[in-house]
Amino acid sequence: MAIFRRKTRVTDDPRPAIARFWAWWSEHRDDVLAAFEEKRSDDLIELLRPPVAAIDPSLNWEVSPSAAKRFMLVVSSGGKAELRGLAERWMLAAPDDPEVEFAPVRRADPALFDSVVMKVDDYDIELRELVAGTRVDPQRSRLDVVIHHPLFPLLDKEHRLSVAFHGLDAALGEDEAERWIGEVEVAADPPLDAIPVSMLGTVVDQLRPSDDVWALLRGSGRKGPIVALVRRPLDRVERPLADTHVALVLDYAPGSDGMPPDDSLLDDAERLVQQVIAELGGEGPQVVHVGRVTGEGKVVVHLYVDGLEVDPAPVGAVLQQWTHGTAAVQSRPDPGWKAVAPLLR
Repeated sequence: MAIFRRKTRVTDDPRPAIARFWAWWSEHRDDVLAAFEEKRSDDLIELLRPPVAAIDPSLNWEVSPSAAKRFMLVVSSGGKAELRGLAERWMLAAPDDPEVEFAPVRRADPALFDSVVMKVDDYDIELRELVAGTRVDPQRSRLDVVIHHPLFPLLDKEHRLSVAFHGLDAALGEDEAERWIGEVEVAADPPLDAIPVSMLGTVVDQLRPSDDVWALLRGSGRKGPIVALVRRPLDRVERPLADTHVALVLDYAPGSDGMPPDDSLLDDAERLVQQVIAELGGEGPQVVHVGRVTGEGKVVVHLYVDGLEVDPAPVGAVLQQWTHGTAAVQSRPDPGWKAVAPLLR
């Protein structure tokens, strides 16, 4: 008979702070837009910084022209994975505004390469001069890049990286850069076979699978071999609301190497996982199946759910169907997906 164990912490609810921001916005919207149009940057900062920081001090923000409307207000995670869901919830709570577009990430804008000049240490850095050497990592479905600018020899590493990430955001947008870009290096010398950073979108398009791809990874644990079946690419940036890790731990009587005695056990585990996903509401923006790790007498299945909307408690009834040993489920807030970080490598 399978048993159900649960260890749960409730995700901190950011919705009251977000609601307070939008109440503030309804009163000060016109002041913000006027400060932006009149290029009163100090006033714009004084207006927007406190209410955004009240949601979370680490959030980034900017006001800019919009291709779809007159203005765009972006409140983003600034590349901090643990804040991406918070920015998404902020955007989903936004009012319908005929003049202002609201976005939780900086979007790709290749036109910036022809217009933007960054001021760094009194140097004028033209984005159009950024080039990149590229290397595809097929195991992770990532593109590793080495980025160069003619003025990089005059800048320290921190400022080089700042310029590089501005270029990546302009070429791909924040979400796409996080999803497809792996290691980022900055170089004083131009890499071999470099291409303009503005063309990275074309390279990334070649990495996109036509459907879900599952990678088989093998390793060694303390008691024997470990085998992982992992979704590629791991699409956390496409599921920003899935901020709570749910682990199903399915025990079994192992063979001498710690692995299941036959493959039928893994078939049973897969059927159980599909029932669990259905119980949670099905795969979508609020539920994602990341993969499973098998070895040392257990199958550990990794799921992520929207911790504010999806209750994993009913999973216990489904786990009672596991007949190969004990079964347990644990859930905890994990907006940065740290629990599956080893599977991202």
